[in-house]
Amino acid sequence: MAVSKRWHIALSTTKSAKPVHVSIPQSFGIVLLTMLIAIFVLFLGSLFYITKNQNKISTAKNLILENKQLHHKLTYISTQIDSITLKIQLMEKWENKIRSDKNFDIINEEIRQMGTGGIPVIDTTFHSIDENLSINYNLTLNKIIQLNSRTDFDLETHQELLTQADLKKLLYLNTPSIYPTYGRISDGFGWRTHPITKKRSFHNGLDFGNKAGTPIYATADGVVKQTGCQKLFGKYIALDHQFGYQTNYAHLHKVLIKKGDEVKRGQIIAEMGNTGRSTGAHLHYEVLRYNKYRNPYKYLNKLEDDIVISK
Repeated sequence: MAVSKRWHIALSTTKSAKPVHVSIPQSFGIVLLTMLIAIFVLFLGSLFYITKNQNKISTAKNLILENKQLHHKLTYISTQIDSITLKIQLMEKWENKIRSDKNFDIINEEIRQMGTGGIPVIDTTFHSIDENLSINYNLTLNKIIQLNSRTDFDLETHQELLTQADLKKLLYLNTPSIYPTYGRISDGFGWRTHPITKKRSFHNGLDFGNKAGTPIYATADGVVKQTGCQKLFGKYIALDHQFGYQTNYAHLHKVLIKKGDEVKRGQIIAEMGNTGRSTGAHLHYEVLRYNKYRNPYKYLNKLEDDIVISK
């Protein structure tokens, strides 16, 4: 008859000198030990699982909070973009007012929209995370893209406006636009009976009558093309201006400038006289553009806003 194997366990405490002996079958001991080990492993696994999920829960809470904050930030950015867009629209109205005042072409809203339009951009970065966030993000993104396009378009139109304004100012300064002297207009532009020859002839300028020595003014910025004395004109000045203009001043008493000098509009360049073929002290004043005589009367007291830029 076989004798079953047993585990003998001695238990003692510091208070008891005699140990307590416990004897259990080996098979039962193995089962008990296995159960204890399984319980310990299960405990460790449960502890690890709880700890791990606690971290996930904490991470999830942080992600939810960040998601809400991101929604708020996107809403704030979108609002700021709308505010900037309104300010840009106001500046565009100012630009159009300047264009209207300066007789420049006005850019209407449809043209601006055509200049800033395009196919909407779709970014799927947040689509799998949060659909509402993805929609809000794409709306804000496209607002930024349109705002950038609009500012680029406006920058181009503003630069064009500045160029036109500078060109218009330059054109104005080089366009005969003031009275060349003080006095009465004694003879106009066009056909007349000449006061000396009594023959019908075309008068290419205006005559201003006043006393000798009356100041003569340059009617536009320019360069002295010629000075001298002729039989008919007497002492005279020819000024060259940009954009094809030339002005002539004749019957002068005294010339105060010389060939090659630069002159400014309103600068005194001579004194009125009675030289050449003349019946009395006066100024004969001519305006030419591209070598064609123009009626000087149309250029008297011409304002900058009267200047129209054309090809």
